[in-house]
Amino acid sequence: MIVLSSTDRDNAEKKVKISYFDFPAMNVSVAFPQKTPTSEEQAVRKRVREFMEKEVTPIMTEAEFPFYIIPKLGALGVVRGSIKGYGCPGLSITANAIATAEISRVDGSCGTFNLVHTYLGMFSIGKMSLAWRRFHPKTD
Repeated sequence: MIVLSSTDRDNAEKKVKISYFDFPAMNVSVAFPQKTPTSEEQAVRKRVREFMEKEVTPIMTEAEFPFYIIPKLGALGVVRGSIKGYGCPGLSITANAIATAEISRVDGSCGTFNLVHTYLGMFSIGKMSLAWRRFHPKTD
């Protein structure tokens, strides 16, 4: 059994943390072989990657979920993904996948929060709203 000194252990942890953030961008041609990213989708990737690396990477060691970045994610125009209407951005499926991958690449909990908010929250509200209007038309 090898016992590392505290300095060696700290250096080993730093190497792991550094390599964690050095993951390359998601190769869209592997995930979607029939699709070449448009300039809009590439802009989404760049915007989300820059935001996550600037705002979230420095706070990765905090033990609590960074709720204060949620409004900033909303301002990026990627939260609520491919849903159209209700103040949602209406991204393409590919742009939404790229944004989710870039968010999750840095912090899986932020990616999970985004997906749950989008598809369990907003998608359900949107579908129920459509059903409500269908079966309860306005009466003047």
